[in-house]
Amino acid sequence: MKKAVNLRLEERVIVLLNELSREFHTTKTEIIERAIEKFSKESRKKRNKLMEYAGKLGDKEADRMLEAIRTDKDRKEFSQDL
Repeated sequence: MKKAVNLRLEERVIVLLNELSREFHTTKTEIIERAIEKFSKESRKKRNKLMEYAGKLGDKEADRMLEAIRTDKDRKEFSQDL
């Protein structure tokens, strides 16, 4: 079941959304849903790219490790001699 959502979009995005809807004969809802799903998939793929490359950790372990890095990154001191 679909639920109503309120969004604020830039005028240029609204124009583009209207153009896409007309061009592809689909609803604005369909375009937004597909865009969000694609964004989610691509973002998660990028997040796990390092762990996929290493091939040593499963998705859950990689997610936990990346979250730990993200959480701790602001607490670490960093210096570099140039």
